[in-house]
Amino acid sequence: IEKFCDLDYAGDGITEHLLDVYRPVQNGENLPVLISIHGGGWFYGDKELYRFYCMHMAELGFVVVNCNYRLAPEHPYPAAIADVCQVIRWTLAHRKQYTSNPHWFLVGDSAGAQLVSQYCILAGNAAYREQLDFATYDQLPDGTALNCGIYDMSLENISTQEATPEQQKLFEQVLTYMNSSFPPSYLMASVNDGLRPRTTPMRQRLEACGIPFTFAEYGEGVPSDSHVFHLNLYSENGKACNQAEADFFHRLEQQETRHA
Repeated sequence: IEKFCDLDYAGDGITEHLLDVYRPVQNGENLPVLISIHGGGWFYGDKELYRFYCMHMAELGFVVVNCNYRLAPEHPYPAAIADVCQVIRWTLAHRKQYTSNPHWFLVGDSAGAQLVSQYCILAGNAAYREQLDFATYDQLPDGTALNCGIYDMSLENISTQEATPEQQKLFEQVLTYMNSSFPPSYLMASVNDGLRPRTTPMRQRLEACGIPFTFAEYGEGVPSDSHVFHLNLYSENGKACNQAEADFFHRLEQQETRHA
């Protein structure tokens, strides 16, 4: 894997605004981009924890962007989602330095899955985007993988601290702003994960909006394969999940290429 490390996507030189790009040495310049948004409950995690997973995904046929973003409580909402918007803007502005392939995808797990879904909702709904008080972006990926996440924020007891009541309400109601522009998605859960029921609201919204999606559950009979098990590259279920998501993205790439 060829690595381009510690690139400053915000231009301010802080660690929270660094990202890496990984691509296979062979044929990497012709592969689609996959942007990974890490999990960690919005308050921990970084690109270093995800480097092996992201390099694994690069081996499955992608130019992978592995990023940091600002974390709570030092940086309360909307810092994380604002940074995700910046990561995507930077990636689309610079991707020709790393690949000639125009296709791109988003993957996230746990809090990262929520951030991926929130980004796609705001990017695809101008009326929602215009109510937000931070810099957003409006480009949608060709597809997403949403892993072990939570999505209906009205069901969670999460305070956005410094947000106004209006912004808190927009945060909690984000799923209601989802529309038919949401990208095709691979929605994944583990049968051993306490957050498994949180997947149901996203399934219902994908169905209601007519979004093509694949839903898959893993971990039956393997209790150790619980929350974000796919990050464990020694897990057979984890490797199978990552391969299935890679195949899902590559099928979408082929469909988009044919339509173009």
